[in-house]
This record gives sequence, C-alpha cells and structure tokens, in this order.
Amino acid sequence: MLDCAARNRRGSALTNSTETRQLLFVLGVHRSGTSALCAALAASGVSFGSQLIDAMAGVNDEGFWEDAGVVAVNERLLALADSSWYAPAPDIADTDWADARFDSARQQATGLLQAGFGDAALQAVKDPRLCLTLPFWLGLCAQTGIAASVCVISRPPLEVARSLEKRDGLPMGYGLRLYACYRACIDRFAPPGAIRVAYNELLRDAPAVMARLAAVLPLSAGDPALAAAVRGDLRHHNAAGEGDLLSLADTGQPDLAALDREIDKRYPTDATLRDFATRFIARGLELAELGQAHTVALATLDERDADIAALADEHRQALETIEERDAQIREFDQRLAKLGEEHSYALEVVRERDAQLAETQQTLRERDAELAWIKQRLATVSKIPGVGYLIRRMRKHAQS
Repeated sequence: MLDCAARNRRGSALTNSTETRQLLFVLGVHRSGTSALCAALAASGVSFGSQLIDAMAGVNDEGFWEDAGVVAVNERLLALADSSWYAPAPDIADTDWADARFDSARQQATGLLQAGFGDAALQAVKDPRLCLTLPFWLGLCAQTGIAASVCVISRPPLEVARSLEKRDGLPMGYGLRLYACYRACIDRFAPPGAIRVAYNELLRDAPAVMARLAAVLPLSAGDPALAAAVRGDLRHHNAAGEGDLLSLADTGQPDLAALDREIDKRYPTDATLRDFATRFIARGLELAELGQAHTVALATLDERDADIAALADEHRQALETIEERDAQIREFDQRLAKLGEEHSYALEVVRERDAQLAETQQTLRERDAELAWIKQRLATVSKIPGVGYLIRRMRKHAQS
C-alpha cells in the first residue's frame, strides 16, 4: 500500500474519516477487464459510491463501476492537456499536473475525494483514464491525507484492440498503439507496491485472486456472492493460443519497446492510416445516407405535423359541437324536470278531483236511495182512501 500522507502534515484540519480512509485506484486500459475486477471487489465488500455511470447493454452489461464525477474530472484534465481518452497527446506522460491550468479541476477532484465513495473500509475508484492522470490523483491523496493503493489489471493487447474495434470502430493498429500508450503510462506511474492481476486469471479463479488481494487489502474474499460476480460469458474476445507477444497479458514490467516493434510489424503505421481513412470515408458516406434519410424523415414529420394540426382543428370543432349539444341536453333536462313537476301536480289535482267525484257519487247514491224510499212511501200512502185524492190535488196545485 502506498501511504500518501503523514497525519501530522494535516493537523487539526484532517478529519477522522480522512485519516482512516483507504482508497484503491483500479488501473487498466479500456476493455482490459477493469469492470470485472470491480465486480469482484464489490462482492468482497469494497464500495464505489452512489454516483456510478449506468450500465450499457452490449458494452458493459453489468455496469462500468465508474464514478460520474471522477470521469468528468478526468475528461476535463485530458482536454486541458490537449488530449482525450482515445487520442492522448504524445507527451501526455510528461504532463505537469501541478500546473495552474488544472486548479479548477483540482478543486473539483478534492471535493470528490473528501466526500468519499461509500462507507466501506476500502473504497475504490475505477476509470481507464486514470492510467493517464494517476499522478494528479495521487498528488491530491497526499494533500488530503488519504492512504491510497493501486491495483493494475492486464489483458492481452489483441483482445483489448479487438474489443475497442467492436465498441468504437478503432482500427486494430490504432487500438494496439493506444494500448501501448496506456501501458507505458501505467509502467511509469504505478507505484512499486501496486497489486497486479491478469484478466485471464480473474476469469479462471476469481476467489483465488481475491484471496491474494485480501492478504494486503481489507476484503471479505470468502463472500458467497463472489462466485457469481465475475461472469466469463461476457468475454467476447480471446487471444489465448495465438502464441505471440500481442496475445500475452504482462502482469509485470512489460517490454514496451518489443511491444511497439511487434505492433509496427503486424500493423504498419501507413496501413493503419489507410484503414483509418477508409473507415472515416465509409463513416462519412454512412452519415450522408443517414442525413438524406433524416431529411426525408423531417419532411414526413412536417406532413404529419400538418395532418395533426388539421385533426386538432377538427377535434376542436367537435368539442365545440359537443359543448353545444351538452348545453341543449342540459336545457332539455331542465324542461323535463319542470314538466315532471307539473305532471306530479296535475296527478295530485286529478286524485283530489277523483276523491271529490267519488264522494259526490256516494252522496247521489244516498239521495237516490232516499228518493226511492219516499216514492215507495208515497205510493203506499196513495192507496189509502181519501188520502190518495188529497195527494193528487196537492201535486196538481204544486205543478200549476
């Protein structure tokens, strides 16, 4: 482990969390197995923080394990050094990271380091760009009192270049030269005590690799989750058995001069440039075709927009018509309600009249009965001698 600072240099400004924190930098060329190593570290109790870049299907299905803030700082550092991850400057290894032009990035990076990357006993940071910017970060560890370690993972150059070709379209000759540049920076910047791991070894026996790392790092290497953390089925390129320098993973100090000669022999610079030009032109033609398709698509979208506008106008008119109909229905409902009230009143009046009529009819029946009785009595009385004559005379007098 590389102890990046003595505690007495920080004095009272050094917090307890910074004093006891251990930070592991995971180094490796792009596509060299850094993500697989981080998956094994995470299964062994290492934390990477909560701001990780999302996984990408077909590229890193299980996640990149890269802190978004660290990647942003590295991108900024490389841009200020007239570089990028895919096109580092020829003198990138000689960059003076203490220069004032990096002060703003240094302030941002200091904030990230002080905030930490989770709460495990061992925290880790992974980004292949660290191969180029590691001195910058180790310098900040020294200033902030963070004890740092470095773990380097290696993969055969051919496998890395083929993976870069598939993911980014880089010609094999360029991918191999990019590999050589990164390996040269790792060789120069990694401290003597850096831990070294081979990607092939990790895939073959992850528990054994993590047990070896646990001898020098605070890991729980026996975690059952470790067996499923490293997925060999995600490996799509394998140069094993090709038997040359480009198919070997060097976990020690690589012979960079021999590597450069082998790359130049198999992928000469002029052939690589022609390959680049061919791919560039092909990509340009592809973009031109995409541009034409995009133009047609835009025209179609304009037509669709016009159709949508027309439909929207029809829809608006339909809504207005519906509102009119709704108003008419509401008015009709009000009329029906009023008619209902009037009908109820009429029914009540009819019921009252019916009751009165029934009562009248009952009275008439009673009067008819009385009249019939009187007639019967008169008829009986009229039969009495002398009385009948008198009654007839009274009727005649009443009629005259």
